[in-house]
Amino acid sequence: MTMYTKSQKLSATAKVIFAFIVTPAFADYDYAKVVDVQPITETVQIPTRQQVCQQETVRRRVPEHRSAAPAIFGSILGGIIGHQFGGGHGKTAATIAGAAIGGAVATHEQNRRYPPRYYTINEQRCHTETTWQSEERVVAWDVSFKYRGRVYHSTMDEPPGDHIPVRVSVEPIYP
Repeated sequence: MTMYTKSQKLSATAKVIFAFIVTPAFADYDYAKVVDVQPITETVQIPTRQQVCQQETVRRRVPEHRSAAPAIFGSILGGIIGHQFGGGHGKTAATIAGAAIGGAVATHEQNRRYPPRYYTINEQRCHTETTWQSEERVVAWDVSFKYRGRVYHSTMDEPPGDHIPVRVSVEPIYP
């Protein structure tokens, strides 16, 4: 640690006080000449959405209004036949099983004789596709400026003009 005498400290303090008294208030700011400005860029990805449509062949079933009468008749007939077998609870089970089998057989026979009809149609199917494009964007500016013979650098949000304001600070240097 450097040791200063009382007179050296007083002398340095006097210099600083003198600098504040003599220097006008606006002297804390000055202008520096801009010598170079370079953009600082970054690559950003920009989405572009587009609807893409195409024709597709689709198979559709012809709507039918089939009668339930054959299934009902088959269930009744199957129930009657099933009722002829078994005894007690077995008779009830045979009746139910006969009705189910009779209904299923009648429905199957109806579909075999009159199979479902189909048709094909072209339908437009659409979906959204996203493509990404890279773009360079300026995010800041690297500015070089000269003040009193020295070159300084700073990053700024906007490009400056030919001159920029700079803050000048005075700090005492102790001998």
